Amino acid sequence: MATTSRNARGPRLGTQFRGKLAAAYGQRGVGPNSLWYVYSPRGQSDWVLRSDLEWDHFVLTESDPTIMSCSYEPAKQSLSLNGQMLEIPVDAIITYSDGSVEWRQVRFAGGERDEQSPATRQLNERIAAARYAGVAYKLWTEESIRRNAIRLANWRRAIAWMAAARDRSLAAYQDELRHALRSKSSLTLGQIESMFGEASFGLYAAAAFGELQRGIYVSNLDEMPLSLHTVIQLR
Repeated sequence: MATTSRNARGPRLGTQFRGKLAAAYGQRGVGPNSLWYVYSPRGQSDWVLRSDLEWDHFVLTESDPTIMSCSYEPAKQSLSLNGQMLEIPVDAIITYSDGSVEWRQVRFAGGERDEQSPATRQLNERIAAARYAGVAYKLWTEESIRRNAIRLANWRRAIAWMAAARDRSLAAYQDELRHALRSKSSLTLGQIESMFGEASFGLYAAAAFGELQRGIYVSNLDEMPLSLHTVIQLR
């Protein structure tokens, strides 16, 4: 059975929390938006998100195995289009496994629903300017982010498990899981608990979710609620 030790700690989390939270609070504006202080298992880093919709987008992004890395730092990109400078709001920068880059704006849908509206023309200008710069630009709205409620609910829990193991090295647990899965077509989380014991089950589960993030495994987390019956198998 795998054993592990705690990694050396960097700067104190309390200090990091206060600095990031203060900066995000100043950027939040005057609306009733929530602030979320989150840990990204993919990037092994902490972020402050400025709304519930950004939180759901974060969960969806962390669950996507086609993504290699992501930054949730809000910024404005200045690009030129037809001799005019455009300020393009970016809430997340996504790098996919194939090397392509996508700038995302995350917000509730507005006038973009009307193809002739000024909002749609502005969005199309941003898309064109970004394409000229070699990246994709996409508006992510509540419709696309919240399309699969089961996936979001499951990955909120999966991210929480991975965050709880953030100061552990999971390499040995991942190796044991891969070995077990090579000898079986699939395993449920319940079977993993039976094989490795209840005491260390949380670390094996966190290791499994990390491999799902990277596309090493596949599961039924898009279709069924997370439980001991959740199926894990090699891709």
